[in-house]
Amino acid sequence: MKRKNKIIYIMTSLILFLTFLMMYLIIQHFMGTTIIEGLSSCDSDQHDLTYKNTATIEQQQKEIADFKKSIKSRLAVLQTQITGFNISIQKNKAAVAKNATTIKSTVKDINDARKKKAKELNAVSG
Repeated sequence: MKRKNKIIYIMTSLILFLTFLMMYLIIQHFMGTTIIEGLSSCDSDQHDLTYKNTATIEQQQKEIADFKKSIKSRLAVLQTQITGFNISIQKNKAAVAKNATTIKSTVKDINDARKKKAKELNAVSG
């Protein structure tokens, strides 16, 4: 009977020891493995590099957005200037046409006056 109790004691001790050993190994396995975004373990240098690249990309996207806003505002200013120039061009065209008419009328009046004077001078001298 003593021998049977001794065997049971040894078997129980062995089972407890194996259980603790298995638990220790399982805990060590989970503690030693880091899972990042569904991937297997990744060293800290790669992890830092990933964050740096993400920050760089975000900064570049912000710079692109700022550049687009700047270009849009510059284009709006240029479009306003172009509209102003077009209005000035139309006004100048009208003024040039009016001046051309005035010049033609003035030249005709001068030529008529010259012809009249020439006739008067021919009548007086002749």
